[in-house]
Amino acid sequence: MPARRWSTCRSSSRSAIPRACSRNSSDPRVRLVAGPPVAQTLRFAFPLPNGLHARPASHFADVAHRFGCVISFVNERNGRTADARSVLGLVGTATRANDACRLELAGGDEAAAGAAFQTFLAGAFLRCDTELVPDATEPGEILIPRSLRAAGLETYVAGRVAARGLGRGRAVLSGGLRIPTDLATGAASDPAAEEARFDEALNRVALDLQQESRAADGPAAAVLRAHLAIVGDATLRSAVVAGIQGGRPAAHALAEAVAWQRQILGAAESAYVRERVIDVEDVAGRLWERLCGPGYRRPTLRLAEPSIVFAEALSPSQFLALDRAHLRAVVLARAGQTSHAVILARSFGVPTLTGVADAVALGQAGSEVIVDANLGIVIAGPDARLRKYYDGEEAKYRRLTTRNAAQQNRLGATADGRRLEIGANIASLEEAAAAFAQGAEGIGLLRTELLFSGRDTAPDEATQYALYAGVVTAAAGRPVIIRTLDAGGDKPVAFLPRTTEANPFLGYRGARLYREHADLIRTQLRAILRAAALGPVKVLVPMISSVEEARFVRQLLGEARAELVARGEAVPESIPFGLMIEVPATAFILDELCAEADFFSLGTNDLAQYFSAADRENPRVAALHDPLQPAFVRLLRQIVMRVRAHGRWIGLCGEMAEHPAALPLLVALGLDEISLAAPRIPATKAALARLEYARAVPLLEQVLACATRSAVDHVLSHAASNAEPLLLPELVLNDVVAASKEEVLRLVADALQVAGRTDTPAAIEAAVWRREEAYSTGFGEGFALPHAKTDALRANSIVLVRLRTAVEWGALDGKPVDVVIFLGIRASDHAREHLATLARLSRLVTHDTFRDAVRQERDPAALLTLLSPAAALPGNPTP
Repeated sequence: MPARRWSTCRSSSRSAIPRACSRNSSDPRVRLVAGPPVAQTLRFAFPLPNGLHARPASHFADVAHRFGCVISFVNERNGRTADARSVLGLVGTATRANDACRLELAGGDEAAAGAAFQTFLAGAFLRCDTELVPDATEPGEILIPRSLRAAGLETYVAGRVAARGLGRGRAVLSGGLRIPTDLATGAASDPAAEEARFDEALNRVALDLQQESRAADGPAAAVLRAHLAIVGDATLRSAVVAGIQGGRPAAHALAEAVAWQRQILGAAESAYVRERVIDVEDVAGRLWERLCGPGYRRPTLRLAEPSIVFAEALSPSQFLALDRAHLRAVVLARAGQTSHAVILARSFGVPTLTGVADAVALGQAGSEVIVDANLGIVIAGPDARLRKYYDGEEAKYRRLTTRNAAQQNRLGATADGRRLEIGANIASLEEAAAAFAQGAEGIGLLRTELLFSGRDTAPDEATQYALYAGVVTAAAGRPVIIRTLDAGGDKPVAFLPRTTEANPFLGYRGARLYREHADLIRTQLRAILRAAALGPVKVLVPMISSVEEARFVRQLLGEARAELVARGEAVPESIPFGLMIEVPATAFILDELCAEADFFSLGTNDLAQYFSAADRENPRVAALHDPLQPAFVRLLRQIVMRVRAHGRWIGLCGEMAEHPAALPLLVALGLDEISLAAPRIPATKAALARLEYARAVPLLEQVLACATRSAVDHVLSHAASNAEPLLLPELVLNDVVAASKEEVLRLVADALQVAGRTDTPAAIEAAVWRREEAYSTGFGEGFALPHAKTDALRANSIVLVRLRTAVEWGALDGKPVDVVIFLGIRASDHAREHLATLARLSRLVTHDTFRDAVRQERDPAALLTLLSPAAALPGNPTP
């Protein structure tokens, strides 16, 4: 993304608050005011949408710890000040998005610190806060399916969906933080000894958290690192030491410090800041265990059977200690989307509801509970009818799992046989295992920056080899593309010299660093080459913009191999050498680059922003950065055509690969592979299997001919509705057992969900019932033709249901119904398509021969043939 820019003004004032100075920066958020070499002030508008909470504060403090000068953070909106090295102090400033802030720096290295923060605020800081998943539902906005009410649902408690899913089990109640009851209240006999005891406890807990964070991955590791930052927080230690020096024993002083932090954080306007109270309490519990010995233990839960955990709030350590083999769901009273327990639950796929009033009182210990975290409700003490209903829900999700598993094990290909390899983007060995479990056909991008970040020195060859060899071994013969170090810009590395750049994203980053740090890159290449002896490995170089850069890195690769051969190491004769296409200039030297490289990978995130001169982090220009802009699609076609003309392999590893609307375009472009986040792989494979290459090619030509982004949307929306057939074998339901009209329509919605036609079956039910309540769709002669228009559908669909026993439908002739033909049309499609298809179905049903044939035929394929005249709309494929 384009860099932020600052202007520098000099002042003769020694005041901590500098006088105003003129600016020539195009960015009004930040300015660096430099006085004599003893004081600097950095002014900025706080950029993170969720405010300054523990995780971004820990990154902020990490930068401050690299310097010896005094660094103060000041929130100019509320006047609160904090030591920039203190995570708790920073969180306590209650800083929220767009608050006017400043950093005051004074001391021997304040110039270097100011330059470092200038780069940090413009780059890495903007990416260190995880985007929050919004509440899926709010209490009072819950759409209860009519079929669920018909199953006897009368009483339930609503909550906010934090992590979707379905959980059934026995209620288990969790208590909150327990302050030691035997805290000494008298004066400490030896304050120095108490302080030493507290420091020892801090060190022991820090070691525990370091070990746990190294063993963890993803969000769990991030949360543990945030707690490690709290342990090392200067504000917390100062508060406890002040209490000790005031005569309190260490454990008592810690209790007072926690109460003080609870008061400060709990009074914050931001919910994100208020939720950090439980993190402080969680760390305090670890410290009390060290200070109080066997007499104090943090509250833990033992799960011995399928369990639903109810709590007012749950600390991260409490969640991580739960036996997830028995954990079915979590119900919380006062946790929000930024609660670390919620983040962890989401990352582990545990269904979770928050904002459930009187959660602990609701979940009577040992009682049977159902948590429907798809709808957002808790059902206590379900009866036999509700159990049967949720037996059906579980059976549906088992079918979905089976369907996804079938997609996971298939090679990526279109319905007409066009191959497109589906790989995964990863950064760790744990992510590799998860990717292959999701069906990744290879690793399309192994980011190596994680090995280099947060370290004072570069990782040695053995450390790097351990990761690369682990991933290659886990791949079990699948290809692994390892990207060399991509540092600079938004990815600073602490041990590399930092220089102030006016525009770091267009500056010294990626392969541009390699000449100055050739030894570092040769070490990495040696580790990659050694791993390549274990399986198919390709090496990928980032941020290439010239032939000279490509030749230099290839030279380093040759030197690294020669060094390994001299050591007697077993290394392959050669490995594929690839270049990332992120800089638009490469599109105009592809003929020359194809002579240097064996393959290419499109990094569409950076390529789109450099091509469009639009910062991908700036919502005001987000429309320009859109990879479906006609100009960008034309650029991609030009690149792919030139690369393929030279017989080179080309993949894509940017976020565009996860854009469902873009998938037919990527197929038509002629890419060999796309690489994306592991959780998206099953859905992408399933969508790919429904596409036809023969239809994707003319669709691409239509998009290339578009003049505007809105025209592209129109083309893609129309194509999405008609790309898939109305009729599918899995949408023919034979010999169905149902007791009511409500049950039949539920089964229709469930079939659409299992077939991948909807994610919200409740919305399908609601749309059908809106028409049923207006008039009965019972056609007569035992046939019903329910229908709906809703964009809850991904594609227009027909579902055929043949019932074992007829059910009452309120038909015009008074006869019960044993054959149901459902028609669903996307609401955004033209009304004429809905009416035309319904008219065709109605005409078919008027014929005795058609009705008799449908009742007698058992083969789904033959039934589809019988129904195919109803689907014969222009542009609508039939099986």
